[in-house]
Amino acid sequence: MLTLTSKQQGFSLVELMIGLVILAILIAAGLPVFSLWMQNTQNRSAAESILNGLQMARTEAVRHNANVRFDFTSASGSIAWTVGCVNPVGDLNGDGELDCPAVIQSRSGGEGTGNARAGISTAAIPTPALAGNFNPALASGTGLPAGVTFTFLGRIPGVNIGTDITRIDITNAASSAARRMVITIGTGGTIRMCDPALLLANNPQGCA
Repeated sequence: MLTLTSKQQGFSLVELMIGLVILAILIAAGLPVFSLWMQNTQNRSAAESILNGLQMARTEAVRHNANVRFDFTSASGSIAWTVGCVNPVGDLNGDGELDCPAVIQSRSGGEGTGNARAGISTAAIPTPALAGNFNPALASGTGLPAGVTFTFLGRIPGVNIGTDITRIDITNAASSAARRMVITIGTGGTIRMCDPALLLANNPQGCA
């Protein structure tokens, strides 16, 4: 009776070494792309955090029928902010809650945005914004600390125009190539996040 046997073969040491070298090359080639993606994600998360804080300040101003302020609390540009009533009001109706608290919500720096940095401007932004209006980027910490106040109508108080934030740039301390984000605040209270690398005529996410 004829018996067939199969011969099992493994990898030789040379083949294993070649495989490891190829793997190392692929990892080394992919690391810069992955690192940039991480920094882009941090910038985007930082911009969304600020956008949410600004929208909350405006909403709370309308809800409380009072002036509510969004303030950056870090002079270095890290993404730390607080939202609270300009003139806090205690529990007037006896329901156990402050009618307009000094701190409605706050965010400490570094929560998933460790390398993201903010810089601000209080200069008026032309409408419509001109091409190149958002260049160059505002450096980290520029104009900080600073804030913006919203009235019960959701607008910027007239006396604050020229001193309150109109533009926020989000850059990255770890990578100058990371995608910059910009947030603009109009005197009418409009809040918008955009990408200065895109043309508004071609993409609704563009800045100008």
